[in-house]
Amino acid sequence: MPATPQIIYQPYLAGKRGALQAGVPIVCRSSEEGLLRAEKAMNGGSIVGARVVRVWHDAEADEFGDPEYLGEVGRVPEEA
Repeated sequence: MPATPQIIYQPYLAGKRGALQAGVPIVCRSSEEGLLRAEKAMNGGSIVGARVVRVWHDAEADEFGDPEYLGEVGRVPEEA
């Protein structure tokens, strides 16, 4: 089975002493949906930041490729 792309919305919350804490990642149908979700959550004050990425997933091998950053809002960790 060939690898398929997945769009993932990754929210970030305020942790102890202002540190960023990753929230639960959510798989989205499109990059537009992920970015809209991030903007709504930021405007609602439920998160301090979010990143939307595309990763290629090989379900047969259960492996993920390197993330392609599609957008971000607010405070997010530095890219590694």
